[in-house]
Amino acid sequence: MTVTLRTGRLILDTPDRLDIDTILELCQDPEIHRWVPLPWPYERSNAEFFVESYVQHGLVSGTYETWAMRTSVDRAMIGAIELRRDEAERSASLGCWLGKPSRGRSYVKEAAQAVIEYGMGPDGPAYTRLCWEGLVGNEASRSIATSLGFVIEPDSGRTFDFRGESRPSWLGVLVAPGRGRQT
Repeated sequence: MTVTLRTGRLILDTPDRLDIDTILELCQDPEIHRWVPLPWPYERSNAEFFVESYVQHGLVSGTYETWAMRTSVDRAMIGAIELRRDEAERSASLGCWLGKPSRGRSYVKEAAQAVIEYGMGPDGPAYTRLCWEGLVGNEASRSIATSLGFVIEPDSGRTFDFRGESRPSWLGVLVAPGRGRQT
């Protein structure tokens, strides 16, 4: 079971079967698919796979943790956030998506801060380095990453395989305090 995290406005916990319809609805937004490599078109079977297989595999393998982002007022799922262990020692990557109705309210920043504190904290995996990768052009995501302290690498010609297409991407790095350089 993923550790439940709480912020002033959010509860982050494990997505479950009751979230399938909401995930399906939120993932119909073309803007999510512009930046996040989810299947398109996104069908009910994709939401079922996400909850029943993908999330569970991360838990069982210990390679990643996935949280549903929920408002603390009504516990409605508004998005998802993940922390995935990288190949480099004590390093992980952060990724997320947020449904259109919840954008512009700083929910991603709030959720990401909670996941960063957990991921780098003594009660979590105690990673010393976190990475964020975003497709060039996703200024909202880049702005959130830099506001959280991620240092964006200078233009290095980095690319990301996005649905079979090589697209330019940014990489941001956050190093735990007292652990040295950001990159």
